[in-house]
Amino acid sequence: MKALTLLAILLSLPVFSQDIETLSWDEAMINDKIKMTISKAEFDRRYKKADSITAPRHDEICGREEEATVKMVHYKGTKYELDNGIMNFRSVDFTKNRNTYFSIKNDWFDRTTTLKSFMKTYPGAAAYIEDVEGEEGELLEMITLLPDTAEDYEWRFYFKDDKLKSIECYFPCD
Repeated sequence: MKALTLLAILLSLPVFSQDIETLSWDEAMINDKIKMTISKAEFDRRYKKADSITAPRHDEICGREEEATVKMVHYKGTKYELDNGIMNFRSVDFTKNRNTYFSIKNDWFDRTTTLKSFMKTYPGAAAYIEDVEGEEGELLEMITLLPDTAEDYEWRFYFKDDKLKSIECYFPCD
């Protein structure tokens, strides 16, 4: 009986030892320059000025009282949430700037990233591809990757016509 239990455990080890496909907030950058979290003062010093600063849309915040001062900073297709002088990445739309890319370690994503190449790099996550409706009512394919820590957010990759349209860092409301 002990031999059968040991055999069952040994056979299941490869399943548990497979790499989980994740992305690291600390390693990710826009154009290999702008970190996911940056102070507004440092951003202004390095990049001069944002394209625009807007109030968040209703679906971009959870409606908590402490979010009353939150603004959205837009820069070359990226969107950061600005709160108390700190900017945190929220999304990048590759249709808004042809030269913007999202990088992590030795990998990067931009408007030329195909669904096929993404699926080859992240086959586990790609097995759970979802059809979703975009902001403009268009049909998109979404693949979700989790963070490399136990944080409560997820990376969402949206594809349109087999090309990467945008990446969103989605934070659910509690």
